[in-house]
Amino acid sequence: MTNMNIPDYWTPEQATAVFEFVDDIREQILIQYRLQIMEYLRDERCIDFNPSPDVSIDEEDLPF
Repeated sequence: MTNMNIPDYWTPEQATAVFEFVDDIREQILIQYRLQIMEYLRDERCIDFNPSPDVSIDEEDLPF
């Protein structure tokens, strides 16, 4: 994610208008691309929970 420089001089009304605009855009994108977004996020965040056999975990090292 890129670092955005959001102005620090907006009035509360301006900040609210931008916030609501971004929220509306997000909602419309989700309506149109929900399935593709869900598939993409699932694929990108997929974690293999089956460690390779040569990986050992010492239970004494676990923090809980």
